[in-house]
Amino acid sequence: MSTTSINPFFSELSNISDVILADEINFSDLMTSLTNMKSLFMEVSEIDIESPEYIEDIHLTTGKAIGPHWAGLCVDDLLRTKRFSKGAFQAIEEMKSRKGGSPVTLLYVGPGPFATLILPLLTKFKPEELQLILVEVNPVTITALKNTIKNVGVEDYIKEIIMADASQLELENAAEIDILLLECLQFALVKEQQVAITYNLVPQLRKDAILVPEEIKLSVGVIDSVKKMAYMTHPDDSVEADFYKDINTVFVLSKESIWNHVSSFKTLDFPEINTTISEEDKNNFTSVVISTDICVHSNQKLLKDECSLTMSFKLIDTNKLENLTTVKTKYEVNEKPGLKIDWV
Repeated sequence: MSTTSINPFFSELSNISDVILADEINFSDLMTSLTNMKSLFMEVSEIDIESPEYIEDIHLTTGKAIGPHWAGLCVDDLLRTKRFSKGAFQAIEEMKSRKGGSPVTLLYVGPGPFATLILPLLTKFKPEELQLILVEVNPVTITALKNTIKNVGVEDYIKEIIMADASQLELENAAEIDILLLECLQFALVKEQQVAITYNLVPQLRKDAILVPEEIKLSVGVIDSVKKMAYMTHPDDSVEADFYKDINTVFVLSKESIWNHVSSFKTLDFPEINTTISEEDKNNFTSVVISTDICVHSNQKLLKDECSLTMSFKLIDTNKLENLTTVKTKYEVNEKPGLKIDWV
């Protein structure tokens, strides 16, 4: 009998993954399951929550890598965890069908101390079906991650653990990788390394490799906060959800956008985009915002304000625009990545 078949932690994760992968969302069941999963992770990772290293971020030239404490908190974001895990599951199933029996190799960048998005899914596959390469930059996190893997009994699924800054990593086995799972981001793609890492790794992979998330889109739009509040406080849907209006897409992160970019540019230098705010929009809406939409994979999507990753980022109240009509946005990759904003 295999280790995983008798490991109580593995068995508990199997039940939790059933809730995560369910088509229907029962928020009570999901919250209970993810709360239990977090408690399990804290036990198996053997993390010392009193250690200062537990909360320290690592600051790099292309953004920050969050400490294990903050990575662990991501479990609490219910829809974020569900959509990413289910999207990863769908990507694995899709690649399994393509490969016809050969194992799927998944590169997971930024797994944190728990490998939250993929560890529960291991209960649905055999090691000969799925192999993981894990890339993490924080040595404290890697220690906890190795404890998690050992105590859950999933060593047979782990092909390699690499300690590296993934924005600079040169893969030795790039042709073997079928799926890139990468979740090092915040709303509006600020602060963290999602863009730099994706741009570094995707061109190294086969063109048929699957990227998870499939697409992240930033848009300039306008919002009516009064209408939004009215909508949010009427669960009977008696108020129409017309409080938001997209005006212009200003940045897209996807395989297609990366391949188009790297064929023309050698550096992470992105074009400046101009977006005009009309007088009508100034009068009918209260704020100009940056919104984030994420397609994790296939039908697994995180739309505006559904989770912490898709919260609207307010730029300015429309009543303060006066003679300003155009917002200039340019995505910049540096120690604090994000959109550079100028008004004219």
